[in-house]
Amino acid sequence: MPMWIARRAWKRVPWKLVWLVAVWLVEKGRERMESNLTKRERQELLRLVTKSKGLPSTLSQRDRTRLKNIAGKALRG
Repeated sequence: MPMWIARRAWKRVPWKLVWLVAVWLVEKGRERMESNLTKRERQELLRLVTKSKGLPSTLSQRDRTRLKNIAGKALRG
């Protein structure tokens, strides 16, 4: 699948799924996070997951987009 299609599809992923993936990465996906993210990105992911408390309304649009991008990078590599 071309990368531009994958990126476009990822933008349409529902918030609940993004949040669940992010929480899973923080709790159990440590090796995937360590191999695919920088230390700064890992810290930011943890901060955003904690700040959101599962509700997209607690994050700004910029933070929601950033969380989605970091979680996607952690999964895809």
